[in-house]
Amino acid sequence: MPSTFTEFLQDRMVLRDAIATLILFVAVLGLRYITLRFVRRRLPSNDKLQLRWAAQIRGLSYAVLAFGLFIIWAAELQALAVSFAVLAMAIVWGTKETLACVQGAAYRLSSNAFAVGDRINVGGVRGDVIDPGLLSTTVFEVGQGHQRTGRTISIPNSLFMTEPVLNESLAGDYMLHLMTIPVDRNADLAELEATALAAAREACVDFLDDVRRPIASRYRRHGLVPPIVDPRVTYQLVDKHTVNILLRIPTPTRLERQVEQRVLRAVLGVPAGRDTLPPPA
Repeated sequence: MPSTFTEFLQDRMVLRDAIATLILFVAVLGLRYITLRFVRRRLPSNDKLQLRWAAQIRGLSYAVLAFGLFIIWAAELQALAVSFAVLAMAIVWGTKETLACVQGAAYRLSSNAFAVGDRINVGGVRGDVIDPGLLSTTVFEVGQGHQRTGRTISIPNSLFMTEPVLNESLAGDYMLHLMTIPVDRNADLAELEATALAAAREACVDFLDDVRRPIASRYRRHGLVPPIVDPRVTYQLVDKHTVNILLRIPTPTRLERQVEQRVLRAVLGVPAGRDTLPPPA
């Protein structure tokens, strides 16, 4: 019964508004007709003043109609606006992940964060970019030892809005690779450092100049002083028994694993294995 009564009241309100709308149209159009006839009788037909008055009367009648319709149907328009707002909120809530992915793609394009072929690390996922799409970016996964695992990972672009994107391809096909060698604090650090540097210089002697030029160009383009590209060693104290030798080596992006293994074999005194660097082109 209450719902029926409510529907009855709503029907009566709609009927009342419809009647008021009809009366409004009849009154405004009738008044406009009478006024235009009065203007045409009072002013010559070819007079610009008549045309100006006629245009102003028509414009005023349209404004009165719009204002009257808004007043009459205000309650219904308000309910319709609320319905549209609720619908819009539901759409946004249901597609927020999709919108976030599109925003991430826009951020990637605007910031030029990476390109196809770059090696990136984002959200703990490391790999070579093969397909930067609108909703996701596909990479070839790179695991421990800088080796590809053979798997592809699809990264949602929304991750670019919440996680820092580390681009390891500093200068196109080359990068400054940082490797960590933990050693005993009582070991002969000077000898280990000399061995590591010698192995690093030998490993990168064929492409050192190729790395230096693009890195220097990129830094100068941003108004920065180019870094020293040659292999260098720094130390990190882990605890009272262990020290990390941090060795930075310039290397082609696709050869970082081979370079690192060559240095590690030299430091550990292990003969060179099958996984050696290819001859320079």
